[in-house]
Amino acid sequence: MDCFIEKAFRNRIFDKTKLSDFGFKAQNNQYTYITKILKDQFKLTIKIIPPKNIETKLIDCNSNDEYTLHLIESADGKFVGEIRAEYENILSEIANQCCCKTYFSYPQANRLTEWIIQKYNTIPEFLWEKSPAHGVFRNSQTKKWYGLIANIEYSKITPTQKGKIEILNIKLSKEEIQNLLTQKGFYPAYHMNKKTWITLILDETIPDKKIKELLNKSYIYSQVGKTKQKTP
Repeated sequence: MDCFIEKAFRNRIFDKTKLSDFGFKAQNNQYTYITKILKDQFKLTIKIIPPKNIETKLIDCNSNDEYTLHLIESADGKFVGEIRAEYENILSEIANQCCCKTYFSYPQANRLTEWIIQKYNTIPEFLWEKSPAHGVFRNSQTKKWYGLIANIEYSKITPTQKGKIEILNIKLSKEEIQNLLTQKGFYPAYHMNKKTWITLILDETIPDKKIKELLNKSYIYSQVGKTKQKTP
């Protein structure tokens, strides 16, 4: 996924009805939209497989070759700048008219977030400019973390996997962590203390009910004592 797509569609989920209304053609759960840009010099094809898969291809109508300079941030000049501006404008228009805005990218992450808001009365905090898709859940009384949802490269937790994945980090006992690591969907904690935290993937591998039970345990850990620290 190029950086312009990631920027336009971050924390958004496609609405199939809105895609059709916009002009996307549906076939086998894939939605395709074709338009001309820069005074019909280029043909832009956008393919979407809900909820998040997006592909684009820009073809020079004169040579019939694929054009990619607009995807290279370091590429400059008036011509490539005009192409990039039209490309970004179309992506933004689709995002605004065909998507629902959410806290996170994956449906399971958003379902769990809504449950957390209702049960614990806390909303995710997005603390890092360089990691805008990382949301922290903090106990409002003790200020301790009990959860972190992050959108990361899948290879960070499983080297053989490619693409993006949304994960949840929670705090549990050492004994329970060791037991869960033998089960599908559980991994050593990403970017946190692996002795006291564990990572869960949020791609429907683990049922919501199971995750809620574990989140409740993590929340209980966050109730013990009070701290002025902003990190666990």
